Amino acid sequence: MSAAGGTLVATKRLMTLSLSVPDVTRIANEAIQAEHAGLDVVGVTHGEGGGQYAEVILRVQGCHTQPCQVSLGVFRDVSESALRAEITQKVRAHVHEHGRGESDARTAAFASPRV
Repeated sequence: MSAAGGTLVATKRLMTLSLSVPDVTRIANEAIQAEHAGLDVVGVTHGEGGGQYAEVILRVQGCHTQPCQVSLGVFRDVSESALRAEITQKVRAHVHEHGRGESDARTAAFASPRV
């Protein structure tokens, strides 16, 4: 209560979850291994400004043009399951987008899902 007899209002502080870069790397590896045989996680780096944004760098195996890499932008202020789902969705979207009508080695390697 305040001195004037008002009601004390408790405020709950919203704590932002922030996955570490090693966490993002581990989660990305798990998501990629479960989905696509033709991809490897090369690394994860902070985005500019040091915020919650990070880039997941993927290498496409079996590509004739070296290096064949794909970069996925993600945010680290989510749960592990949300990040895993986001990475999986972005990889699937990229495979779908680049798998239409292309027959080069990059597309073949990239479009080979794990079974």
